[in-house]
Amino acid sequence: MTRDDGERWFEEDPGPLVRPFAVTRGRAGAHLQDLDIITLVVAVRPAADAATLDREYGEILRMCQRRPLSVAEIAANLDLLVAAVKVLISDLIDSGHLIFRSPPPPADGRPDLKLLQAVLDGVRKL
Repeated sequence: MTRDDGERWFEEDPGPLVRPFAVTRGRAGAHLQDLDIITLVVAVRPAADAATLDREYGEILRMCQRRPLSVAEIAANLDLLVAAVKVLISDLIDSGHLIFRSPPPPADGRPDLKLLQAVLDGVRKL
């Protein structure tokens, strides 16, 4: 097939081929760990365990071997929505592959703007 300009359509980058709801098997929001975009996640199981997991789960486990990563960093590296990544991370926490540490809530109930800016800067560098 060709487009109007004569270029073959299959030579274009198709973008993500798997929709986020397919990656999470239709789950969203229910029975998830309390994860924020700045929650840090680290692997507690060896990278060899990634071979027994689905692709996205394995990628997350391998990424978190070297150092703790935020939920936002993992989502950016996987090129998936944060909501979908939260589901995947929650599954890995429930199965004992990952542990997480959320920042303490601010005393005044307002987010720390410096911390949010640091996360945003880190995501932009990816």
